[in-house]
Amino acid sequence: MLEQGRLGIRQLCILTILIIAGDMMMIYPSVIATFSGQNAWLYAFIGVPLGMGLMYLFVKLADTYPNENLIGVFRKILGFWPGTVLALFYLMYFIFSSAAQSRVVGDFMTSQIFLYTPIRVVLLIFVIPIGWALYNGLENIGRSSEILVPIITTFMFILVVFLLPEVQLNQLVPFTDTTFSQFTHGIVIGFIYPVGEALPILMILPYANQQAHRTRDLMISAGFGNLLMAILVTISMLVMGLFLTQHTIFGSFVLSQKINIANFFQRIEVLMASSWLISTYFKSTVYLYAFVLGIAELFRLKSYHFLILPCVLIVYALSNLVTPNIVFFNTTVIPYWLEWDLTVSLILPVLLLIIHQIKSKLSFNKGRT
Repeated sequence: MLEQGRLGIRQLCILTILIIAGDMMMIYPSVIATFSGQNAWLYAFIGVPLGMGLMYLFVKLADTYPNENLIGVFRKILGFWPGTVLALFYLMYFIFSSAAQSRVVGDFMTSQIFLYTPIRVVLLIFVIPIGWALYNGLENIGRSSEILVPIITTFMFILVVFLLPEVQLNQLVPFTDTTFSQFTHGIVIGFIYPVGEALPILMILPYANQQAHRTRDLMISAGFGNLLMAILVTISMLVMGLFLTQHTIFGSFVLSQKINIANFFQRIEVLMASSWLISTYFKSTVYLYAFVLGIAELFRLKSYHFLILPCVLIVYALSNLVTPNIVFFNTTVIPYWLEWDLTVSLILPVLLLIIHQIKSKLSFNKGRT
């Protein structure tokens, strides 16, 4: 196998949570509030069970050929050449997603913290550890996630608890006059945008220890990660209201600035931002790992390590080119990105499962005759 390291089921579940959280911890409240309006928090909670169902769909697709990663599954179901074409489409999605997440980090750091630092420097500092993680292998990525995930959950708890004095319940009243567009966008964004982007898990699933309750654990992880995002949307609406939630790109950072307990416990926004940077780092790392592993699988290479440096350089270049600034990314790129997420994480997997079922039934009938 291309990857010699193995992941425990707990490490796999933690990586799933980190991928779902990722850059969503900063931009998700703004995105779902922009598309869904006053009912954004409601759609976010509706998305929790739907996201668990989507993770079940992912695992069902992986279980069609348990020893194959996503590239191998495509080729087994569609045949060599159609599967290769679809694999290239998904690999393009992986590399652009890794670059986009890196760019969001760069825009955040240069607009909120390092105001006079060139974004190219920030991006370089961010992608170098990604390359180092890939070089050390999947097993070390999993162990690192176990060490760092308590930071994220702790800071999320602090954010919610210490903002309770700022809560205004009247800002959460649902708006009944909802358009069909807002309803459909809200439902889709509520589960496709966070959980759909956990798709790279399928690239590392064959390298995880097989356990009977793997499907259940992954579904719970998807539900927990999406629940964190729903709580974040709700607290944003309760504290800032709809208008500020829609127009504040880095909502979590602004929320953390509002924490002030007795004029003593305050100014912790940089600590809060560190949790977001950690989750985005792991998300971008797993996406790039999926791309590198996919390229090696596609061309039947014996090792992927010599691909790491050129792929990291590609991500660095793309992150500088993918969008001019975060405003353009939110207003122009994200609407199309949602359609891309919907295509790769729901439409195509469903079609692949249908094709697999048809082929299995035809081969079964042929065997009987």
